[in-house]
Amino acid sequence: MSPELDTSAGLRRAALALHALRMEDREWLMQRLSPTQRKALDSLLVELKELGIPPDEGVVRAALSQTAAASAIAAEEARGLCLALERESPAVQSLMLASLKSDERADVLAHWQAQLQALPSSVSAPDWTPTLRQALLDSWREVANGASA
Repeated sequence: MSPELDTSAGLRRAALALHALRMEDREWLMQRLSPTQRKALDSLLVELKELGIPPDEGVVRAALSQTAAASAIAAEEARGLCLALERESPAVQSLMLASLKSDERADVLAHWQAQLQALPSSVSAPDWTPTLRQALLDSWREVANGASA
């Protein structure tokens, strides 16, 4: 498998779920994906076959339940991040929101109070080094964990 492909836990769960489906269903789903997504999943499906992992319908249920559990954790974290942001100035709020990945930002915004939803959404992500960005986000999450406790 090429190193540039995303092999996240979610992608691996998707490959396991596809592996467990009937061939017709798998092909139908794969046709609806982008070429990049198909390439990544095809690579993982080949790996599953090479490893001799048998298709198992129970894997689909397990993958879906893990995804639901991960979403619940994300929702709790998003609520905590919102509480921590409420203490900050609008400028800091905007910078921190701009630092999040788009899906994380959407999760946080989904839990905000009405007055916070009026923040400017056009703020671009600061030009921070990845290390600084991660340190600030880790610090924000620590504050959020204390705020939601």
